[in-house]
Parts: sequence; structure tokens; C-alpha cells
Amino acid sequence: MDLSQFLAQFTPDQLVGLKTAIDSLTDVSGRSPFRPRQLHDLTLLPTKDDPRPTFFWSAEKPRNAGDLSKTQPYPRLMWESPSGREITVHDAKAQATYTAQGFLLTPPANAEAPDALELIRLQLEALSPEDRATLVQAAQKDRLGKLQEQVAMLSEEDLAALAASLPTGGQKRRSA
Repeated sequence: MDLSQFLAQFTPDQLVGLKTAIDSLTDVSGRSPFRPRQLHDLTLLPTKDDPRPTFFWSAEKPRNAGDLSKTQPYPRLMWESPSGREITVHDAKAQATYTAQGFLLTPPANAEAPDALELIRLQLEALSPEDRATLVQAAQKDRLGKLQEQVAMLSEEDLAALAASLPTGGQKRRSA
């Protein structure tokens, strides 16, 4: 964006005033400046000469916890490369086994999103035939209820036009 045409409209005095106004918005020489080190060591408390934000909740470890600075490598997450399926390994032997099978320690960038229809199909397969039939009937009733609400919001003219445009008899339109 070229600002030279825009800035040409102002006098030099106006440009100096504009620069002063912009500089005053970013001035940190006020009462309590945030120094860069204040956000690196959250355990330091403020003093009369060194005001700083206090992060009591995040700076104090829980009473019953050990040394929180020491971490363990396991359990850790691994991801299957093409599908992005996530697993948890609990030791180095399991990690080596899954690494040999093509699992990664970082989530794959090209992971495929799970197919929603396939996930629903798998869940339906786990149900009994009676439960499946009940679920399908309930879904059809919900659809009819939502459609009924939308039709109820139409004006009389729109409703008459819609009814006239629909085929009569037991014929159903086939979608192409």
C-alpha cells in the first residue's frame, strides 16, 4: 500500500503531530512497564522497585506434587501416518514396535479426516436390530418435525405456491 499520496495531503506540522500521537500509543515509560523478563520467571514476586504481574495460580506448584520440572517420556502419543489415528505407548519397547509399523511421534500433516458416515455406520452395527430400527424411526420423526417448522414459517402465498409446485399422487421426484 502506497501512503505517499495520502501523506501528501498533510503539512509537515500535521505529520509531526500524527507521529507524536502514534508514539504516545506505544509508550511504555508509564507507571508500571512490563519488562521482558517479567514473563519468563513467574515465581518472582513484585517489590517496591520492581513492579511485575503476579501469577499466583500458575507460579505455585500443588502442595502434594513432586518436582514438576522433571518429566517422564512415557506415556506418550503416536500417530498412524495416513489415517492420523492416535495411540498411546507406555514404554520404549512399544514405541519401537509401533515406529517399525509406520507410526510417528508428531501428528501427520496430511492426516485424513475420519468419514462421518462410516463412524455412524460402525456405531449402528454395534446396536441390536430393534435399537437400530428405533433410532432410524426417531431420526425420520426429527426430520419431519424440522421440516414442519420450516413450512409453518412460510406465508400463505408461499405455502400455496409450494403446494402447487409439488407433484400430486404417490409420485416421488428422483434427484439427479
